[in-house]
Amino acid sequence: MHNVFKLAAVAALCSTAVAAHAELSLDANLELDTTYTNAVDAPASNARESDLGMGGRVEFNVGAKATNGDAFVAARASLLLKKDGDTGMDDMWVQFGNAGMDLKLGRFEAYDLFPVGKDTVVEYAGYTPYQANMLRGRKGRDVAHGALGVNAAPGLRFELGLVYSKDEGEARGIRPAVGYTTGPLTLRAGVESVKVVGSDASTENGIGLSVGYALSKDSNINVNFAKKEDDKTIGINAIIGAAGIGLIHGKGATSADKVTTVYAAYSLPLFGVKGATITPALSYSKGGTGTDDQVAVRARINYAF
Repeated sequence: MHNVFKLAAVAALCSTAVAAHAELSLDANLELDTTYTNAVDAPASNARESDLGMGGRVEFNVGAKATNGDAFVAARASLLLKKDGDTGMDDMWVQFGNAGMDLKLGRFEAYDLFPVGKDTVVEYAGYTPYQANMLRGRKGRDVAHGALGVNAAPGLRFELGLVYSKDEGEARGIRPAVGYTTGPLTLRAGVESVKVVGSDASTENGIGLSVGYALSKDSNINVNFAKKEDDKTIGINAIIGAAGIGLIHGKGATSADKVTTVYAAYSLPLFGVKGATITPALSYSKGGTGTDDQVAVRARINYAF
């Protein structure tokens, strides 16, 4: 029944776009992962057994955009049909405004303050480092998310994200971020603050900084930094054509809260078929005190149709 409702929602968006004479886009793709991870002995609940498994999903996307002068209304929905038989919604948002200012509401990912590049597989040994993404988005269904965007000057965009959640207690968050692109150089900076109200009242604040440089049309490098209370993370990654490589190092308040992870991936055409690739990928992670190293190997098949 859930599948029927979600397919009906996508169909409704399509029919609405046609009726409004909007620019309509439709596409779909398959992603299938075969992954091996080794056993890891780690503190608390971060231990895991070795595993060889297969996961994936088919994604159906529909988008629409209509304009009136420099004003516009756009929308997008992404339905996921997963290998385990479950369904989900990736994106589902509406955005409206003009060339100077716009508002986005729904389920989406806000401005990326810690781009990780070609992260086909990235597994952490015990400790998951902070990456300035507490309030980036795509949270549970009881989360209200909006982002006000302002195009202040050519290449300069400001985004103010607001989040309200009752998923695990009442929480409110604010996430101002700014990005500036000039030629091949992109600078990103932002702050996020989450306040939980009620008996478990608390406040968490974090920052994210990133410098990106486009080496060519399909090659770039990113250097990132994120900090939240005692958690600090640095990252560097590069994409050069079909290849990607990266390193993420994070540490927290204790000797166990420490991790260094390197990852790499390379995409190959699959029998020369347009839109079909296979990507072998590897991730190696060294954890903190009392944590075994984590190794993950993945083969990902993508097919856009």
